[in-house]
Amino acid sequence: MARPADNYPIKRKELLTIAEGIFLEKGYEQASIDDILKASGFSKGAFYHYFRSKEEVLVASIEALLDDACDFLKPTVDDPCLGAMDKFKKFMEQKSKFQTEKLEYAALLGKLIQSDVYQQKYVIAASQKMVPLFAKIIKQGVEEGVFHVLYPYETADILIRVIVGVPGSPAYDKYMNDDERRRRYLLSLRGVIAGTLGINSNEFSVYDE
Repeated sequence: MARPADNYPIKRKELLTIAEGIFLEKGYEQASIDDILKASGFSKGAFYHYFRSKEEVLVASIEALLDDACDFLKPTVDDPCLGAMDKFKKFMEQKSKFQTEKLEYAALLGKLIQSDVYQQKYVIAASQKMVPLFAKIIKQGVEEGVFHVLYPYETADILIRVIVGVPGSPAYDKYMNDDERRRRYLLSLRGVIAGTLGINSNEFSVYDE
C-alpha cells in the first residue's frame, strides 16, 4: 500500500532523528544503514524510500540543523520593536544558545565537515538559509546609521561563510579543546565581524565567550 503523501515528511523526520542518534552513539563512519534499520524498525526498502544513502542522511541532517537554527533566530530578525543593534546582539546570543543546546551533535558535524565535500555542502546550505536573515539585520543597521557597509547582502554572505567555515580549519580541534586558543579565536572572530560592520567589538559577543 502506498504511503499517504502527508505522512512522508513525518516519517522521514523520524528516521532522520534515529539516524542522528546512531551517528552520535557509534560515530558517523562506524554507523551503518543496518544499524539505522535495527534501531528504527524500518525495512531496507522503507529506508530507501526516504534516503538513497547514509551520505544523504548526513546532508539532510545538516540541512535540518540549519533549518532549526533559522526557525530559532527568525523571530528576532522580524521583531518590529527592536533596533538593528539590539537585533544583532540578540541574533548572536541566540545563535550561541542554539549551538550550545545542540553542542554534542554540532561537534560531530564539525568533525565530519572537515571533509571538503561535506564542508562545501554545509557552507552552501548555511549561506542559502542564514544569509538572508543576517542581511536583513545589516540592511536595517545601515538605514539606522549603526552599521557602515555598502552592500548588506554581500557583507552578510561573507561573514556567514567566515563563521560557518571554521570547522573546516585544520586547527578546529585545537580551537575547541584548548581554552587559550579558543579565547584567541573568538576574540579574533569578534574583531573581524566588528571591523566589517564598523562597530565596537566590545558591544557584542560570539558563541559562548
